[in-house]
Amino acid sequence: MMILKPGVTGSTLMFLALMYSGFMQAAPVNSGNVEAELISASDGIAPGETLWVALRQKIRPGWHTYWRNPGDSGAPTRLVWELPKGFVASDIHWPAPERIPYGPLLNFGYHGEVVFPVKITVPAEIHTDSLTLSARGHWLVCADICIPESASLELQLPVVANPEASSSAGLIADARQRIPMDIGITAGYRESEAGLKLSVMMADLDQSRIKSIVFFPFEEGVLDFPAPQKLELIDGGFQLELRKGFAFESGKSALDGIIVVEEDAGALLKTAFEVHPSVMRTGQSGIDIWRALLFAFLGGLILNLMPCVFPVLSIKILSLVQSTHADAGTLRIHGLVYVVGVVVSFLFIAILLMTLRAAGEQIGWGFQLQSPVVVGLLVYLFVIIGLNLSGYFEFGLGLMGIGDRFAGSQGYGGSFATGMLATVVAAPCTAPFMGAAIGYALTEGNITAILTFVSLGLGMAAPYMLLCLSPGLLSRLPKPGRWMEVLREFFAFPMFATAIWLIWVLNQQTGSEGLLLILVGLLLLGIAMWLLRQGAQAWRFWLNRLIVIVLTITALGLTAVVSSTPASDTPPVQDGGPGAQPYSISALKEAVSSGPVFVNFTAAWCITCKVNDLSALASERVKQVFDQHGVTYLKGDWTNEDPDITRALAEYGRSGVPLYLVYQQGANEAVVLPQILTESVVIEAIEQAISATR
Repeated sequence: MMILKPGVTGSTLMFLALMYSGFMQAAPVNSGNVEAELISASDGIAPGETLWVALRQKIRPGWHTYWRNPGDSGAPTRLVWELPKGFVASDIHWPAPERIPYGPLLNFGYHGEVVFPVKITVPAEIHTDSLTLSARGHWLVCADICIPESASLELQLPVVANPEASSSAGLIADARQRIPMDIGITAGYRESEAGLKLSVMMADLDQSRIKSIVFFPFEEGVLDFPAPQKLELIDGGFQLELRKGFAFESGKSALDGIIVVEEDAGALLKTAFEVHPSVMRTGQSGIDIWRALLFAFLGGLILNLMPCVFPVLSIKILSLVQSTHADAGTLRIHGLVYVVGVVVSFLFIAILLMTLRAAGEQIGWGFQLQSPVVVGLLVYLFVIIGLNLSGYFEFGLGLMGIGDRFAGSQGYGGSFATGMLATVVAAPCTAPFMGAAIGYALTEGNITAILTFVSLGLGMAAPYMLLCLSPGLLSRLPKPGRWMEVLREFFAFPMFATAIWLIWVLNQQTGSEGLLLILVGLLLLGIAMWLLRQGAQAWRFWLNRLIVIVLTITALGLTAVVSSTPASDTPPVQDGGPGAQPYSISALKEAVSSGPVFVNFTAAWCITCKVNDLSALASERVKQVFDQHGVTYLKGDWTNEDPDITRALAEYGRSGVPLYLVYQQGANEAVVLPQILTESVVIEAIEQAISATR
């Protein structure tokens, strides 16, 4: 029994109690601006068990110490251990830091009180009753000036079989809860001339509560730390726009670090976790803005040859043939107005696309055709244009007067509207060069995107503009005559064919119920156009017009109902190629681990995709090669919006389909095939993937 003598103080009593129990925690050491001590989560050491200890710093007000990456200046806290034989100390487990501005610099560190947990591995056999754990602590503490400080720290603990929690156990447990952990968050980054874009996928993130999200890299100098980190919330996660630092090396620097998320849930909640972003491939080496603009212009030129665009342009050229008697100035104005119509339409699509992406939508080129409402409206449009071209009726009657702005009109309004229509029908097509250009544009900021879409529009408008600027070329066309009327009527059939194709797309998206609604809408529009052709007395004339209005509004309203119809009864899109499996990230990883993989990102509304399916992927030679080499064929169907496929496209610098990838066995990166496939291109890529693994 311990007997207390008169005059023993409370602190002496505590000291004696600790000595008696065998647990000895040295008094905190004040190094000048930091009061430091070693604390333990247990009141003893159990042989063969893990022991959690921690360095506790109480920092002088207005001063700070540093994180593992101190930022633009400073030095991290270090512990140099002196441990008994067989004991092993882990590195410091770093809590999430603060951003600490210092003039033009930005540092990462801590104010107030901070606890750094350390895990001690204890050997299975200990031949003593107590042990002393010693460490020399070193830290840089700064305010207006910086002072390097150090202290010798000790912790004496008894060796016991079942130690109890110490008085510091709660403090260490709380610190461990705050340590950013690697919980398998999917992250990637893409490099550009403007900087870096870090994408982090967190499907369970409540975006309505987000106050801020900040990234802290582990490596020094890889980022321009003072530069603002622009946050963009996206479907299933978020993106941060970062600026490269002086030490960033393309393809070499790691962007591992931690993400700190602050949420407003009544009180401010802070969550931190580790991320290890992979490099998101661009699919194009060395592409810059000038190459992107050139590719966009060439892609626009090629769009004119696509089956959905060519008839529209040809119809307008026919109207120019009828205008050969017009003066050169008038023809030039027609050409300029057509260019404006095309460019304005592409700009509208670009601005809408960028706005929706900024709002978090995972969309890309052709996104409008992922909407059944848009597809339904296009079905109406192409059927009406087809009927007009076939001579069933002429635009200019009543409500249909808006139609004279389309291809058949010879006025300036007709030239502008023809440019708009050509852009609308070009939406399902991705010409060669377009994919890389648009993918680059959408990752390089709004100005670059706008310039790229303008270049795309100029390329598409160039052939028509060339004719208008060169009356000599126009004079080489056949003279006006009956052949023009016959050809005009013939061009109605491509319009009907496009409508049939869009109806098929709609069936893929919504199933038979949505298809039925659009067919009913076509019937109502047919009745409306028939009524407009009927002559009638004055009172019946206005009754007809009222019925036409009701029928038209009802038909348009049915497209809104279409978007809510399920597609559960819809069979998967068939591409005629080798037996395809649905694409998913897990399916890709599993397939790559066992052999070569061919990935086809496609959509029912993508005409280029369908042409490639028929001309290359459906060939017997390709099927035989796939079977012979055990190639797994994965198909990512982007007919309806799919964020996973959108992200997969973005990894290769694309914002739309088609995209074709070939993986060799065990590879993390794929070979990107051309947008226009042939049998030989596919077979050669597969054979190269096979030979690379031998």
